[in-house]
Amino acid sequence: MTPALHKLLRAHYHDLKGYVSAGMEVEKDETRIFMNANENPYMLPGLEGLSRYPEPQPPALLEAYARAYGVEADQIVMTRGADEAIAVLVKLFCEPHKDAILICPPTFGIYGVDARSMPAGVVEVPLLKQDGTFTLDTDGIVQAVKNAANGIKIVFLCSPNNPTGTSFDHEGISVLCEKLEGEAVVVLDETYAEFSQAGSMCADLASTPNLIILRTLSKSYALAGMRMGCFICGDTDFIHLARTKALEAYPLPRTSIEAAFHALSPEISAIVHENIRKILAERNRLEKALQESAQVVHIYPSDANFLLVKMKDATGFHAFAAQNNMILRDFSDKPGTENCLRISIGTPEENERLLELLQAFS
Repeated sequence: MTPALHKLLRAHYHDLKGYVSAGMEVEKDETRIFMNANENPYMLPGLEGLSRYPEPQPPALLEAYARAYGVEADQIVMTRGADEAIAVLVKLFCEPHKDAILICPPTFGIYGVDARSMPAGVVEVPLLKQDGTFTLDTDGIVQAVKNAANGIKIVFLCSPNNPTGTSFDHEGISVLCEKLEGEAVVVLDETYAEFSQAGSMCADLASTPNLIILRTLSKSYALAGMRMGCFICGDTDFIHLARTKALEAYPLPRTSIEAAFHALSPEISAIVHENIRKILAERNRLEKALQESAQVVHIYPSDANFLLVKMKDATGFHAFAAQNNMILRDFSDKPGTENCLRISIGTPEENERLLELLQAFS
């Protein structure tokens, strides 16, 4: 394992003996008779195949992920959505009651929730607002890590960021990783990367030992209900340790594995990319239409499949929309997003309904 991660990993994980499940002892093969996992041999009608445990990290699916993200299969840990990846990484690096993470609000709330549940500390270095958009306070992040009373083990960045839609400069993130090498891991959440002009930093993993990237099939691949994600790291020794010592015995449901295989197939991937194109076109159209509303104060630049919209009365319109069967996300009570709604991009018909409601509310 590289020094960049070995030093930061919780010490007991180096010697911890992980649990070896029956599914890890031998690769699944339908030609064999398996009597090693206390499974029920009688399948239920309509649920054939689900009486057997799935492989913890199916090699063929790892290869499919690797092709999709331009990395190697041994650089990937598959998890139940990116959410589980966040929890696993906090568990691996943060000593309870001692270590901390750093977040840059406004950002995805699960980072702080998972840290506090350890419990670990949460240090905040808010995003800066410049010229109507959000930027990273890179100097503030570096100073916070170096001056922290307790060790900040993980810096969580989300790009494009949820809820602001902002993509952060890849070169700036690389510089930040370099400045923090040996002091903190940078976990880059790329949940919305497929929608972004900036794209992914997966190509930088080999040259950035303290960078870990989160990906998911929930958004661009329309598989939110199947909970399939992963984290990716250039350090394959760390990946092996995470697979064998930090995951549940059977972390991936069989139906989710099958859905991921299907979604990552060439024919379905082509549909996925066409749907992304449609969403981005609708985002641009909706943004222009919203700008014409007297209720809209500002629309923050977005590189994702949603818009953060500052309104004259965000909470009032949120309630009005809900009364008319449209559910939006109100961020008015969060520092930095006062009087803002986050609006996911829907179908053309759904977006038109939003505009009709906005006009009626005016």
